[in-house]
Amino acid sequence: MPQPLTPATRARIAELLAQGATNKAIRRELGVDKTTAARYRARLGYGPAKQPTPANKSPLTLTEKWHTLARPVEGGHMEWTGRHRLNSGTMVLTHHGREYTARAVAFRIRTGRDPIGRVTAECDRPGCVAPQCVEDDPGRARHRAQFAALVGRATLLTECTAGHPTAVHRRYDRDGRPYCAACHALRDARRRATA
Repeated sequence: MPQPLTPATRARIAELLAQGATNKAIRRELGVDKTTAARYRARLGYGPAKQPTPANKSPLTLTEKWHTLARPVEGGHMEWTGRHRLNSGTMVLTHHGREYTARAVAFRIRTGRDPIGRVTAECDRPGCVAPQCVEDDPGRARHRAQFAALVGRATLLTECTAGHPTAVHRRYDRDGRPYCAACHALRDARRRATA
């Protein structure tokens, strides 16, 4: 049976609970048994103590961490000051053990949703990660198709020269010229195979 606590010990437990101490911290400081702090916590109406952030976990949200690594530059653009993958140069950050690309987070900041496909900057500044400058695959296709129609480069063809349906595979480059994504992927695969 545990020994009754002195009034000074009970007062110190109440003080530590009010400061947000964990049961373990109270036990360590006062040398009380492991159930005493929990019993006083319940008796005094304190909820569970907030656990400290583990050393490998950032107290920042993903968006807050992104903002610490993206630096505004002239013209409303932003450059990435964080890590780049060695093999590809992709701008990345790690948050709570998971890796994110800087542009995917920027897209989430602007739209509130996860991107579909690859996220690229649609401005002319190399390496830009500004949320207003990035777009995912469907948004990029939509904007480039609109541009192609404006500059008179839209096509009425239903298939490319290799027979791929344009409704599925048509993409537009930055100048509004249409191309077949399937043919483009095949050419890239052949080039990588011969390299």
